[in-house]
Amino acid sequence: MGKVYKILSMMKRIALVGTSSTGKTTVFDLLKTDLLGYVFVNESTRTVKSYGFPINEDGTSETQLAISSFHLEALLRNSDTILDRSYLDLLVYSRHMDISEPTLEFIEDIWEKVQNKYTHYVYFPIEFDAVEDGERSTNEDWRRTIDKEFQNVLGDLDKPYLTVTGSPKQRVNQILEFIK
Repeated sequence: MGKVYKILSMMKRIALVGTSSTGKTTVFDLLKTDLLGYVFVNESTRTVKSYGFPINEDGTSETQLAISSFHLEALLRNSDTILDRSYLDLLVYSRHMDISEPTLEFIEDIWEKVQNKYTHYVYFPIEFDAVEDGERSTNEDWRRTIDKEFQNVLGDLDKPYLTVTGSPKQRVNQILEFIK
């Protein structure tokens, strides 16, 4: 059993986190050329939207529970993984949505259990206005509220995290150095 634990403890789960329209998906796509042995798990919000769940400020308890399932499934992978959203994102957004108290309590409880399953958190702060793509929120007040909550939760983590800034290539280089 010791060998299995050693293998799992060496596995990396790198979460790219931050509010919408901060460059996570752009950097996520660029990392694919540098981290060939990794599994890349893409955007949970758009996935649940494809099932008909409302997203962003209009998200519901059901939306958040569907996203929770997506993130928990991603944590079951036995491989080095890059995620462009994580359970941290779910927690942050849920705290600022009109969802039921039992749903929020469930998400908070699961967060306490899974937050250390991610080996690295990479935070993308707001550096530019949101870009309209027909799906993500462009409400700047909403984005700033969510961004502030990311900062609060990351500040409470018991592990260091990386804040990336600059061009997409500069951000990729910062991440590669951080996860060595």
